[in-house]
Amino acid sequence: MNLENIGLSSKNLDPSRIRQLDLNTSNQIAAGEVIERPSSALKELVENSIDAGATSIDIVYANGGKSFLSVKDNGHGINREDLSLALSRHATSKISTIGDLTNINSLGFRGEALAAIGAVAELTIKSRFLELGEAFEISSIYGEVKEVKPSQYLEGTLIEVKNIFQSVPARLKFLKTDRAEGISILEVVKKLSLSNPEIGFKLYEIKDEGNPREILRLTSSTDYNCLSLRIKEVLKNAFMENSYQVDFKSENIKITGYISSPTFVSGNASNCYFFVNGRFVRDRTLFSYLRMAYGDLLEKAGFPSAVLFLTIPSREIDVNVHPSKMEIKFKKLELIRQGLKSAVRQSLNFEKFNTRNHLSKQAYSYFRKHESSNSYQKADFSNNQNDSLELEMDVNTSKRFDREDGFTSENKDLQNHENNMLGTPKAHLFKNFIVAQNDNELVIIDQHAAHERILYEKLKAQKCDQGIAVQELLVPEIVELTSIEVDVIIEKQSIMKQLGLEIERFGPASLCIRGVPALLGEVCPKTLLIDLLEDLENLDTFESLENKIDKVFSSMACHGSVRSGRILKYEEMENLLREMEKTPNSDQCNHGRPTYLKLDLEKINKLFGRT
Repeated sequence: MNLENIGLSSKNLDPSRIRQLDLNTSNQIAAGEVIERPSSALKELVENSIDAGATSIDIVYANGGKSFLSVKDNGHGINREDLSLALSRHATSKISTIGDLTNINSLGFRGEALAAIGAVAELTIKSRFLELGEAFEISSIYGEVKEVKPSQYLEGTLIEVKNIFQSVPARLKFLKTDRAEGISILEVVKKLSLSNPEIGFKLYEIKDEGNPREILRLTSSTDYNCLSLRIKEVLKNAFMENSYQVDFKSENIKITGYISSPTFVSGNASNCYFFVNGRFVRDRTLFSYLRMAYGDLLEKAGFPSAVLFLTIPSREIDVNVHPSKMEIKFKKLELIRQGLKSAVRQSLNFEKFNTRNHLSKQAYSYFRKHESSNSYQKADFSNNQNDSLELEMDVNTSKRFDREDGFTSENKDLQNHENNMLGTPKAHLFKNFIVAQNDNELVIIDQHAAHERILYEKLKAQKCDQGIAVQELLVPEIVELTSIEVDVIIEKQSIMKQLGLEIERFGPASLCIRGVPALLGEVCPKTLLIDLLEDLENLDTFESLENKIDKVFSSMACHGSVRSGRILKYEEMENLLREMEKTPNSDQCNHGRPTYLKLDLEKINKLFGRT
């Protein structure tokens, strides 16, 4: 066969031949896996400083780290004989054999970072080895390594990186603006500093050839509360004021740190920091497990905040997944899921009634004097002397106030309830809100949200004790569906029974509902059945049956709870408040929203200018 007849001449075949890349090209390709941007170079350098035992790390950058980046530490330094070797690929002091990969106790271990940076930038290392007291330096200019020579450097190690990716234009053009790269550098420092509160960090930016501008200064601390102090310094938001400490330990996992209150939520996961054996990791599974641990306390669209440290035996994880070392594989994912669930629930204390604090501040901010309150116009009643002033107020306490002391004799014995957390009901407003008073606080309760949580917790408790009590329907309800829908429902008949719903086939395309959960009272059986089916199908498939049933209970409780728009009697309001105080997690409804707000007397006085 003539190759030229089909367009495959020997000349055309030459470009497709396999060839060995030169060392410089292969090094720059490999460097692209480790060093994606200036902040990833910084991460590698700071991790080396931490591994070197540094207690102080200073970082300076210019133009988002593109033109200049330096890291100075007071660690033990690098020996003269090791300086040139440090710029070789896969040269490290952290491991020596393949077996060591199952027992990684340092941040760095691959031996690629310095060689990668030296291949794509102008790199200079100055270091004084602590044991010998001598300082030397070495340079690498885009992969060309220079000779080691004496240096005047005084302490630890100083590494300077200039003009990163100038030799790789394809990578350089994909870098973001100086400001965006600077923010990325700041985020790297924040993450590394959170896991090392015993190390001091300083971050500076050089602008317009002037003196470096201080961006961040974090002092080192070894106090018992050093982590909480570091979190306050780094996050600079209200996280610590609205957080719970986590301190959980089981046979194979230890989890410490802080998690936010279920109502202290954000619109994304940017305030979630996970550290595994001291290493910051990006892991969507950990975040999913954290959200699952909050369960029904978290708003569906809300994201919790967390700074969590997981300590796991090295043999149970694999950190050698990606050159960036920020991805990780867990040998026993179920162990991690159960550990996070137990840690969160123990920290939030799911079994007791919790009071909320930060919502009081939020509620207080809603009380504002009207803009025209100091410049009102005097009303003219001269032509309306016979008109009466009508105030429309939906108040229903079912008891009348006495002119002398404000209470009837029937009400006087109820005053002791004001010592309770939620106090005594005083009014019912807008057919949905109960206004109560305790010793020194005004409390506003959402009746639907509160009753929803009470029913939900009762359903869960009933399921664990003797099973859901079923109320037989006096007249069974027949529901007409399609044959396919009936088949799907019958397949879930056992789950429906656990939910307290008794159903059976009533023909090819119909079902018979014979009983509903007794706790729900008067509900529409057909609507309840359809909603439960939708809930069961929408839930994630990897969730356990127990979690699925609990989530469906949430919808069931919504069906049976007292509706907005229903006026409650005094006894009903009183019973609801006392039930809330006995019910765990009743400070939030099943969807994570608050069930009540508080305003203390001191703030009320301030609203009216009282001192």
